[in-house]
Amino acid sequence: MVTRSAARSGMVVAMRALIVGAGEVGWYLAGRLAREQHEVVVLDRDRELLVRRSRSGLDVRVERADAISPRALAEHRAGEADLFVAVTASDATNLLACLLAKEQRPDDPPQTMARVRDADYYARGEDTATGTLGIDLLVSPELAAVGDLESALRVRGAVRVETFAEDRLALAECIVTEGSPAARRSITTRPHATDSRIVALLRDGRVHLASKDTTPLPGDHLVVACPREQLKEACREIDPGAQQVHRVAIFGAGQIGVALAARLAAAGREIVVLEPDETVAREAAETLADRTIEVIWEEGASEDALREAGVDACDAFVSCAGDDRTTLLACTHADRLDIGLVLAVLSREEFAPLAEALGVDGTVAPRLAAAERLLRTSRGTGARKSTLLADGLEALEYRISAGSPLCQRPVVGAMPRETLLAAVVRDGEVRFPQQLDRFTGGDVLLVLATGNGAAKLGAVLGS
Repeated sequence: MVTRSAARSGMVVAMRALIVGAGEVGWYLAGRLAREQHEVVVLDRDRELLVRRSRSGLDVRVERADAISPRALAEHRAGEADLFVAVTASDATNLLACLLAKEQRPDDPPQTMARVRDADYYARGEDTATGTLGIDLLVSPELAAVGDLESALRVRGAVRVETFAEDRLALAECIVTEGSPAARRSITTRPHATDSRIVALLRDGRVHLASKDTTPLPGDHLVVACPREQLKEACREIDPGAQQVHRVAIFGAGQIGVALAARLAAAGREIVVLEPDETVAREAAETLADRTIEVIWEEGASEDALREAGVDACDAFVSCAGDDRTTLLACTHADRLDIGLVLAVLSREEFAPLAEALGVDGTVAPRLAAAERLLRTSRGTGARKSTLLADGLEALEYRISAGSPLCQRPVVGAMPRETLLAAVVRDGEVRFPQQLDRFTGGDVLLVLATGNGAAKLGAVLGS
């Protein structure tokens, strides 16, 4: 997104963002935008929360205000914002705040986005909606998490898959196992028959862009770039022992568990849902009654209880209990059953390293999933698509125009620090940097960014 004054010239400059809600999603979004040098103001009614946020060290202004008060919005110049995001715990507050913000300057309103949990606002299978009530984007953290989980269960050997360049190019996050051909050898010497490239490594909760010296170890997660048609084979080259997912156990019958069960059942998977609360279990059984899904009221998450419910015969286990401790405990027991794939839904992303240490293969954080959807369309990077792969790792897609200063520049050395050119799609074919000499008009670039890399890319490629 560009500011109004820069829209005519096409320059990418800092924008003014007003965020309503200093909770997990709002504060994460504020931090990302602030680190990219945007002006960020966060409004919330909770005085104690704002005091804690103000001590975080982020270059973000926090103000105590009621976002559904027209006077308060006027005082904080909501109409002058380039981006207005409402992400409180209340759907009604978020919707009303966005509507009031647009009224502050109806001739040239800010781009508005709201977190809305109510699934009725979204088309089947979607986690965002555009144009509802005149609001530019609605996003559901829970449904966004469901989408990421569904992606993780779709391709054998991958815990996440994203596609770019009109589905010609794929990024897959794969786990390095003890018997993986990629384990304990530099990525330049790994055996592979596919036209694929390792572009990033995730280890102990930290992100590393790949280099010629990168040497994966068992337990690491690798991000692999490849042509879309070679995705399955490229994933099997990293984890050849991975099994196809046919039967899935889901622990937790809340909004995420029920929505995931419905989607997977519609795709032909066998599903068993376990829920420790009897009332919630009965409601889930009624909601899913017309589907081939078994719902079990199971008070505990012990290994014996999971085995009795038939979880040991499943290909994948997803824990989304709503409480991180309960979620991780269930995953620990599931891991002892030697299930092929164990996934956890965590409300706090900082628990991800602990989850990995406990044997969890992949984690999904609803707040990160929601922030990724919001960041995808709200920032001034100039990217055609922006996807948050992990906390601190982003994939951005750009198309080089014929008049771009990047045209005919050498590929080597063109990208700024904290970034990596993963692949280029030219004339419909996926090419890797070592296969190219210079950029040409029409090239579609896929670039990974860490730290402040996204902001630097905006300056280099966003015009």
